[in-house]
Amino acid sequence: MGVLRFPMNRWIGLGLSALLMTTFSLGCSNAFKELAKTDSDAALLFEARKQMNDARWDEAITLMNRMSATARAERSTKAVMASAYAGRCGLDLIRLAERLANSSGQNFLSLLLYTFRASSGTSIADCQQAETLLLSISSDPAVRTADENVMLAFIDFSKVGAILATYADTDGDGTAEPTFDSCNTAHLPDAMLREIGTGLTLAVGALSASGGSIGSALSTSVTSACSALAGINPSYDFCSITTPSGFSASQVKALGGIVKTTDNPGLGTCAGSISACVCP
Repeated sequence: MGVLRFPMNRWIGLGLSALLMTTFSLGCSNAFKELAKTDSDAALLFEARKQMNDARWDEAITLMNRMSATARAERSTKAVMASAYAGRCGLDLIRLAERLANSSGQNFLSLLLYTFRASSGTSIADCQQAETLLLSISSDPAVRTADENVMLAFIDFSKVGAILATYADTDGDGTAEPTFDSCNTAHLPDAMLREIGTGLTLAVGALSASGGSIGSALSTSVTSACSALAGINPSYDFCSITTPSGFSASQVKALGGIVKTTDNPGLGTCAGSISACVCP
């Protein structure tokens, strides 16, 4: 799956080169003076990066939230903040990339549930915030850089995994409960099913725009599912929807079927194909 085409340490430190260019364009003397001021934007971001290197996500986020509104609005800062929220959500880029590369025979959503089996509602919210930060750079994948697109895809993988682990795996063993029914809002709220939908569609769009081969199995399984659903009923085709509110009632039913089918990428809690598992 070509995982090594995107060096892992680039994602945690996304925006580092931009920071250095901005800082040292002031001149070496001024740059060091800015870093020496513990309350300057440059110093706060520098310290936040140090905290992130030690996986101290709370501390890093607190530091970056102390930066000025102007600094937080900068593209490179948004990417770093997204990395911190993704880390607090539970995203370990190397671990997830390795599991994606060695996932032969395992349905994609089952793999994500297992990977994020320690998740909670707080984890979901952190992944949503990370996603929001990257989308605020641009909602158009063609405008985002390859690094930003790969990061967004992995954040959306994390969001989907956190949701499934929180709602489908009540005993925390890394597998969905046999009784879990993604069509039952008591098991999986409609809002969370819609978030799973955008997690899939945003990730596929971002990966396609990145030009890499990471996650190609996901792209294939999701687009194949969309094609299969469109063949059953054109109103089920959801692959062009990238906002939670954009899904129609029919598309939400289709998403429920994708989550629980035994076909890839489903969890396998519905003994049947996608067409047999679409929500009533």
